Amino acid sequence: VKQYREQTGDRLSIIEGNFNCDIGYIADYIRRYKKRTGTAPVVFIDYLQILQPAAEGKSRGSKKDEIDMAVQELKRLSRELDLTIIVISSLNRANYLIPFSFEALKESGGIEYTADVVWGLQLACLDEPLFSKGDGSIKEKRERVNQAKAEEPRRIKFICLKNRYGISNYDCQFTYYPANDLFLPVATAAPATSSGAKRI
Repeated sequence: VKQYREQTGDRLSIIEGNFNCDIGYIADYIRRYKKRTGTAPVVFIDYLQILQPAAEGKSRGSKKDEIDMAVQELKRLSRELDLTIIVISSLNRANYLIPFSFEALKESGGIEYTADVVWGLQLACLDEPLFSKGDGSIKEKRERVNQAKAEEPRRIKFICLKNRYGISNYDCQFTYYPANDLFLPVATAAPATSSGAKRI
């Protein structure tokens, strides 16, 4: 903890938001931060679905329209201030039992088109045949997901669906320790020509 405070603590700011927080507030805060420190921060927003669009975006109608507007405004903000913005999005409940895909992104098709990179986390068990064949019952799938969530540590898969300026469609594995909110990467052996290749 002491080492973390010395190396990182003074470079991390946590701003408590609320359900009235909008992009204008975030933009103003970033501009003040850049003026005060002379550096452009990496901004994490947790999470997209509770972020309010600017005032002109609220008259668009549906929640989906508001979310799409918020994504577009964040993209403009990142270009204007030359910074990286990482936005966490919730997933549709209907997609909890299937592997991560663009369809899982809640209330926004705009993420797919606007974001430079789209990453997702899922339980590794979603790659098992039970979830890909479609012949397993919802009850069986829920039981398997609950079992995977109860594991210590949990096996997690990190997936890239989109990377505008680089390699896309890659994944990697992690073990996750919930009590410590700790992700540790799982090393993968290089491909081998024999059938003896294995994950380590």
